[in-house]
Amino acid sequence: MKTISTSQLRSRTRSLVRTLENGTAVSLTYRSHKLANIWPLKLKNGVRADDPLYRLHRLAHKSEKPLTDRQMDRSIYGA
Repeated sequence: MKTISTSQLRSRTRSLVRTLENGTAVSLTYRSHKLANIWPLKLKNGVRADDPLYRLHRLAHKSEKPLTDRQMDRSIYGA
């Protein structure tokens, strides 16, 4: 995910549009604080790179026990 500030958004809107068209999500900051995420509507492979559902395999290991429902919920929904 690419990060840009609100001032960069104003001055480089065309570049932001190209970034989104290429399927890259953008994190928007204001005074160094995260303000919003901007996601492209169409993605090249149909899946966002940071989609939590598709990260579960990284948490599970063959040598360990399967993930519990609580672990999966935390990974997907946070908290």
